[in-house]
Amino acid sequence: MKKFLSVLSLLTLTLSANSATIKYIGDDNGRLEYSEETQWGKLDVVFEKTGNNRLYTFCSVSLDGVEVNHTRSSNNIGGFYADGWWMGGNHNDGKPNANTVKVDVAVDGQPIAAGSDSYFGKVLTVEVENDIFFYDNKKFCTELISYSISGNSIEIHGEHRYCHPEVIVIDRYYPMQSVFVDEKEMLTPGGKCRVWTPVIAVSEGEEIEFTKASAPNFCTFIEHGDNGYQAVYLTREGIGNRDWVRPGDVVFIGNSWGKSYHKVIGNYAVKDGDASKWHGVYSWFKEPVRDNCRLKTDNLTFDYGAYINGEPVIMHLSTKGEMMQVSGLDEIPVEQEEIVFAEAGDGCISIFNSATDARCYTPDGRLVHVGSGVFECAPGVYLVSDMKGHSLRLYVK
Repeated sequence: MKKFLSVLSLLTLTLSANSATIKYIGDDNGRLEYSEETQWGKLDVVFEKTGNNRLYTFCSVSLDGVEVNHTRSSNNIGGFYADGWWMGGNHNDGKPNANTVKVDVAVDGQPIAAGSDSYFGKVLTVEVENDIFFYDNKKFCTELISYSISGNSIEIHGEHRYCHPEVIVIDRYYPMQSVFVDEKEMLTPGGKCRVWTPVIAVSEGEEIEFTKASAPNFCTFIEHGDNGYQAVYLTREGIGNRDWVRPGDVVFIGNSWGKSYHKVIGNYAVKDGDASKWHGVYSWFKEPVRDNCRLKTDNLTFDYGAYINGEPVIMHLSTKGEMMQVSGLDEIPVEQEEIVFAEAGDGCISIFNSATDARCYTPDGRLVHVGSGVFECAPGVYLVSDMKGHSLRLYVK
């Protein structure tokens, strides 16, 4: 079943349970470290108080030992711009205008305290409460950010409870930003970059932008560099439906001073007692499950692995802005074009020499083979991608 509501569908897999190593060191910055080996690469995440406002958030992400996201002079979770004034996130005007009030850390639902012990578990949860202040030094809102880290992903629920005594018109708010390191190309399924688009060296005036009206189904942008990929998915929950953005206003800005932005508030007034919520997922991976977004056709899809609610999933995106309800990797559609680059045998699959970068997956999303050649495998269904835009579903006896 297809619905023109979103470009993404979640596909629950039945992979073996993941287990991460967590170290809550503490110190003046509250350093918290997360590390896990996944089929999408080894993820290392560091949480600390960071930025001009010293807010507690994730400040460094590494994939297979190489840093791919950092916030030494910026932020992933954005601030607000209102009446010519930036507040929250990394923004201030010479003095802090936000502060972290409380941080609670838990592993698999069990609270942990800072110390020298290492913890092992499936899901790391970090609950952060911040106060954000307007330029008149009156409190603008309480910010509640919940981070759930599992596998190769950071899932985030954000909430703001507005409390300023006057009505404030928010000019812009970017909840999910991206400080991706050494970005080389961009993909925005359902948006302007429907095929991989090179990005030039970072400079103001060369941004990639598109409006809500031009991309009503856009919800995910993917960045690619030499060290891997980063996908930033904003769900349609709460203000993620972009009801607080006008049709002609932009909903995405890319390649702006080394960052890319989801926009969910534009020229919208809030008052004391109002509240807003959003929900999104950052994911990092060495290779996608399937990528045919380098082709000049209308039928383009991109599939990648992520973790949501602590469980592995496959994210299936269409550049047409379609969402397909699927329940297994074997139900992801394959192209109708007959390009044969692999074949099934008795207890094996042969991948031709022309498909040197091919990848073969089981129905539960497990990567079982990379490259050309013959490899033995158990009877069943397999999805094979040549990573050039073509996929085959093979049945091994």
